[in-house]
Amino acid sequence: MQTSKSTLTVARMALRAARDAVPDYAHPKSPKKFIQPQLLACLVVKEFLGLDYRGIGVLLGEWSDLRDVLGLRKTPHFTTLCAASRRLLTKPRADALLGATLALCRKAKLLPRRTRLAAIDSTGLETRHASAYFTHRCGRHKGHYKHRYPKVSAVCDTANHLILGAVIDRGPKPDPMEDEAALLAALVNQRLRALLGDAAYESERFHSVCRHDLGIRSIIPTTPRGRPRKDGRPLAVTGHYRRLMQSRFPKKLYAQRWQIETAFSMLKRNLGSALRARGYQSQSREIRLRIITHDLMILRRHCHVLYRA
Repeated sequence: MQTSKSTLTVARMALRAARDAVPDYAHPKSPKKFIQPQLLACLVVKEFLGLDYRGIGVLLGEWSDLRDVLGLRKTPHFTTLCAASRRLLTKPRADALLGATLALCRKAKLLPRRTRLAAIDSTGLETRHASAYFTHRCGRHKGHYKHRYPKVSAVCDTANHLILGAVIDRGPKPDPMEDEAALLAALVNQRLRALLGDAAYESERFHSVCRHDLGIRSIIPTTPRGRPRKDGRPLAVTGHYRRLMQSRFPKKLYAQRWQIETAFSMLKRNLGSALRARGYQSQSREIRLRIITHDLMILRRHCHVLYRA
């Protein structure tokens, strides 16, 4: 799925989704210089262009077309945008904005009422901008990658690469620790028919949650576990659903699991794999904003349907 390269189009879609997700003012006695959807759209543009708070403030002051799209009569100070990110990118409000974005995708016929095939996986993000060559030559950081890094477990629609829900955590950590939380986060925004996952998510518990509790067909390959037998015979597979996956595994459907790898690649190529934030909470807010921006960039090809409406 192609993504938008137009700043004005992404800003317009961000403003529309933010109007559906948050009220104009947080308090009856607020200064009323800017409305909250305008500040959220400014944050999306900042992430889309890879700017910091001072950079987006300068850009808004120099670009009159962008101010007209956002309906800004004056340019917000960078400290205003920094405070808005702490207030508007908390998990409940970011989830509401993601839900409003996916609702626009359904209105534009980009996302069906019920996703036929979804995939779950996790990825890690970098917390520094220094190159591996620099850290190797200077020898100050003892290797390029840190022992702890931000980790995102997400569920995406394989047909359009939209991220339906995500859970942010610290890695390295086994994928099954976030599998149920990531699935429930996606189900808040979209109904699913089938879920694809790699062997890291393979467990009888997760199969039972998907199929028995949530009514979702889980497709995860079965892998042998335990020490090999001394007689060389294959290990016995325990669990009803694990044996079902071993005997009747739908290879044709599972071939679409790599689409979530494409979604992670789009997210990192378009918006960057390194985070600018340094604290854990600010990194979580930045990741939430990137996920929303990613979905808004995909929405751009179907904007003409929303304009006619």
